[in-house]
Amino acid sequence: MTKKNTATDPINDQLYALIRVIQDLFILQALLGGVQVGDVRAALKIDKTRVSKISVYVKRAKRSK
Repeated sequence: MTKKNTATDPINDQLYALIRVIQDLFILQALLGGVQVGDVRAALKIDKTRVSKISVYVKRAKRSK
């Protein structure tokens, strides 16, 4: 039986974190530009809750102006 490797590759982890940050910035800019949540989700192929969590901050910022 083969042993499962439980250690993660640090470079993989850093790349994954970088991709998440870039996606978050894309979501933020798209929502500020007036793109619908569903369209952003479809463009990035991610779940709706992640886009919705970021949209809360966009809505707060627009209300505070």
